[in-house]
Amino acid sequence: MSEGKVRNRLLEKGQSMIELAVSMILLMILLAGIFDLGRALILYFDFQDAAAEGIVYGTSFPTDCNQILMRVSENLPNQFISNSVTVNIYIQDAYSVYTSCYTIANSDVYAGKLMKVEIKYDYPVTMPFLGSIIGKQTIPMTITSIGVVLRPPPPA
Repeated sequence: MSEGKVRNRLLEKGQSMIELAVSMILLMILLAGIFDLGRALILYFDFQDAAAEGIVYGTSFPTDCNQILMRVSENLPNQFISNSVTVNIYIQDAYSVYTSCYTIANSDVYAGKLMKVEIKYDYPVTMPFLGSIIGKQTIPMTITSIGVVLRPPPPA
């Protein structure tokens, strides 16, 4: 083999290594993004289950706000029981306006009214370039579960 062919073959091997390195970086970034969005989706479903658990309890005991909140908190994933998760509980009042469970009058709570449990969380994005694509490094999540009050509170 001539010296020129050997040199060309060595240069081609170097080019292949550079192409492999660049393509592996891009593939790893895509894989990290898929992993990050998958975690966000699983977390969304966990929050949805927690909100539904609050509704299940709340439709039977609509004015026991602390217990509804505790049911939701117990069903959140353990790493998210912190100040970063906001849970709001609302019940329709006499004018069909959602009012906080803590401030609604007992006379406005009766069977057939809607109850809403809302969970808000800002999911931190760990993939470096996804934040620049969506414009911020967090994905705001708002999970809402709605149910019908089945029985009124006991008379005061």
